[in-house]
Amino acid sequence: MACWLLEFETKKLDDKAINLIENLNNFQAISYSESNNIFEYKVYLNKYVTEEIFLNLIFNNPSIENYKFKKKIKIKVSNISGIDWLHENFKLFLPVEYNDFIFYGDHFKDHIKYKKNKIRLNSSDAFGSGAHPTTEGCIKAIKFLNKKIKINSFLDIGTGSGILSICASKYWKNAQIYGVDIDQTSIIRSRLNIKNNNLKSKIRFELIHPKTNLNLKNKSEFDLVVANIITSELSSLAKYIEKKIKKNGYLVLSGILDYQSKIILSKFRNFNIILNKKISISGWVTIILKKEVKYNETKYLS
Repeated sequence: MACWLLEFETKKLDDKAINLIENLNNFQAISYSESNNIFEYKVYLNKYVTEEIFLNLIFNNPSIENYKFKKKIKIKVSNISGIDWLHENFKLFLPVEYNDFIFYGDHFKDHIKYKKNKIRLNSSDAFGSGAHPTTEGCIKAIKFLNKKIKINSFLDIGTGSGILSICASKYWKNAQIYGVDIDQTSIIRSRLNIKNNNLKSKIRFELIHPKTNLNLKNKSEFDLVVANIITSELSSLAKYIEKKIKKNGYLVLSGILDYQSKIILSKFRNFNIILNKKISISGWVTIILKKEVKYNETKYLS
């Protein structure tokens, strides 16, 4: 399909100018970005239009607020019909490296030369590519705990792509790894990711209903529970998350903005789940907590 791109900068276009562009017979789409009160517009058309014709069609009406800028607008016209957009999109998803891991998509699988744990991860339709600060914080927390404790069981709440479950399986090779999510697509994607990384026998995923309050098929308590989900869900699920943690077990929470951390810590303190360590990355906070047998026996990790 033919596609032409017209790019230009100007003051913000008024509604009349935008309507004229959108009503062009060959119009496909329009986008813009703004910097220092100057707007960069990109207009996509399915037929070629010269700069002169476009300007006359859009800015030839004195009633348009931007009419006076017509002579100052310079338009770049490009034929983008032959661009492989899938390939261009792949360029944006470069391998992500954290600590002991390198995460990469299928489009990079033949070009990875790292000696670290290589994890093939496709997360196009599920959260967890490895690029978000909350994911990075969780991975740092898991690595930190790996140096301090040995676990036999791990629960990943809101598993998304399965990235945290996969990392846990690399650190604790003999542990029972269990991931849950309320999204069917995430479960499909996470199961595919463990298959691609030869971990089907080590990790199990379960689709749960959002209203069942973590009523899992696996009734066990876990040595380590991780939940990287939005703060409101962490708060509403706190008493159910607590029931999944063994005594003296650990909890890693993320999906928390810095100003929200006190609220979450207060909520979980009600269940004798006490802060041990905080990790801050780009305004997001990941917290490591321990379920204490007695409130006054809290010991901080260093």
